[in-house]
Amino acid sequence: PDFPAKNFKEFMAYVRAHPGQVNYASPGNGSPHHLAMEMFKHRTQTFLVHIPYRGAAPALQDVMAGQVPVMFLDLASGLTTMQSGKVRAIAYGGAERSALLPGVPTLIEEQVREVEVFAFQGLLGPAGMPAATVQRLNAELNKALANSTVLKRFLDLGMQPMPGTPEQFRAFARNEARRWGPIIRDNGIRLD
Repeated sequence: PDFPAKNFKEFMAYVRAHPGQVNYASPGNGSPHHLAMEMFKHRTQTFLVHIPYRGAAPALQDVMAGQVPVMFLDLASGLTTMQSGKVRAIAYGGAERSALLPGVPTLIEEQVREVEVFAFQGLLGPAGMPAATVQRLNAELNKALANSTVLKRFLDLGMQPMPGTPEQFRAFARNEARRWGPIIRDNGIRLD
C-alpha cells in the first residue's frame, strides 16, 4: 500500500521513470505469475526486475511488507489480502472485470492488449485412453461444473469454470502454448 503509484496510470508512469529500479515478486521461476509479468513487460516495453521466491506466500509477505513493490497475484490466493487493503489491486488480467473486484479495471481497459492472464487447470489422462472413457469423464466433469454449489465455490475463489469438449480443451491448450512459448524462449525461463 505504500508504493507511490495508486492506480495503473501512475504505476506505468513510475515504472517508465525508473527503468530497472522496480522489482517484482513471483512464487518462483516459471510460475504463472512470473510468465504473466514477463508478458506484461513485453507488451508494455517496460523493465522491471524479477525477484523469484519459493512460493506465493513468502512473495506476498514481502509485497505486503514493502520489501518488493509489485507482483501478479491470483484471486484464489490473494483475494482476502486485496480486500483487507494489505495490498492494492491496480489492474486485473482477465478479459472482463472480476465480480469480486468490480472497481479494479482490466489491463485491456488500461490499453494493454494481449496480456489476458489466468491460470487454467484441466483434467488429463494417459495417452490412448479409450474414447468412451474420455467422453464419460468429460460429461461428468461438465455436469459437476454446472452444479450450483460447485459453481458458487469456484466463483467465490475467483475462478471461472470453462466447461467444454475434449477437442475444445485441446485447442485451448495448444493456443496457450503458442501464446506463451515465445515469452518463455525469449526470456530463457526455466521452471525451478
